[in-house]
Amino acid sequence: MAADPKPTGKKRRRSPRELDVYYVVAIEDWGWGYSLSLNTDRQPIDPYHEFRHLQVRGRLLHPKGLRTDRIDLTLLPSRDLDPEERKALRPLGVGSLDGYGDPITGLLPVPMDALPPILQMMIGERFKFVVMHGTKPPAGDAPWL
Repeated sequence: MAADPKPTGKKRRRSPRELDVYYVVAIEDWGWGYSLSLNTDRQPIDPYHEFRHLQVRGRLLHPKGLRTDRIDLTLLPSRDLDPEERKALRPLGVGSLDGYGDPITGLLPVPMDALPPILQMMIGERFKFVVMHGTKPPAGDAPWL
């Protein structure tokens, strides 16, 4: 039987975790897009192709100091986020922000059943802000999550 190694007294230090940031967007405008067409895929699962999305435009209030404060967010309904489907997922994030251009663009999937109440609140002008939580923006113009 081999002898257990003796502790050396040195502990391996973990690198400090990067702090997360809240992104706060003041909603200035929004739009709703919808299209329905025949699905022309070779082996379609569904005979129709339906595309709907909610576009939210606004000013990024926090964090400060980015190249621009203009932001366009696209919320897309996703079947992958339905309660039964998402149990198998192991996501690293929910959506993404891309800081390459002006405005900053964001792509955010939402559960299919969440879109109708979100639209109702937008129509009723009840939502004033979008608040997101994520990693700190990188230095320079790189995309980030």
